[in-house]
Amino acid sequence: MRLTVTMSGRQGTVSLPLHYQHLLQGLLYRSLENEQLAAFLHDKGFRHGKRSFKLFTFSRLFGTHQVNRERKTIHFLGDFQWHIDTVLPELTQQLGQRFLLQREIELYGQLIEVKSVKMENIDIRENEINIVMLSPLTVYSTYETFDGRKKTQFFDPDDEVFPHLIELNFRHKYEAYYGVPPTERLLIEPIHVHHRHRVVTMFKNIYITGWLGYYRLCSSPEQLTFLYHVGLGGRNSQGFGMFRVKSG
Repeated sequence: MRLTVTMSGRQGTVSLPLHYQHLLQGLLYRSLENEQLAAFLHDKGFRHGKRSFKLFTFSRLFGTHQVNRERKTIHFLGDFQWHIDTVLPELTQQLGQRFLLQREIELYGQLIEVKSVKMENIDIRENEINIVMLSPLTVYSTYETFDGRKKTQFFDPDDEVFPHLIELNFRHKYEAYYGVPPTERLLIEPIHVHHRHRVVTMFKNIYITGWLGYYRLCSSPEQLTFLYHVGLGGRNSQGFGMFRVKSG
């Protein structure tokens, strides 16, 4: 279930750090009244081997804004929207109730008015869809060097391992949730991805390379629907990998 929350600042402009994803993640966790659910998602998640998946994702903020590169801040001038999605019904219910019943929240020391909450339950019925990213798609591999240091390598959409790692990540998430592997393959093809779609984000002092742009996904409708709700690629619960289906 996808939530679209429309908000605006009580005092007008809302000013945030340019890299604000960690603030949105914190807001999401604070909005959960069920402390057991919040602790499970934050500390454990759904396991596949050594990997843990939260099975939710969220978008960037969309609205009229100004960016101050020198101060590394972004200023939203009116209404702005935030999309949240998950396959977990309890998470959707709690977030929806929180934003509907308590119409004022605090974000980065500023009072924010929740103006509306829209819920959409989308079931994809095609085997092939064109998508546009609502938050950067990140694909990476972590390895250990000979001297014991951990290194992370990020991959571009034109790298030959990019689709393989996307599919592997999807299979791990699917099996972590359902307990069985997916029955169909997942194929991804970049349609329109330019260098300007490359986004470097700092999340809690870690630099993460991701990509916006347009892609084509091929799989079963059921598996594409699952992917729509949990996000594509890695770090979904940190605000990466959310997409919408492109119409037309």
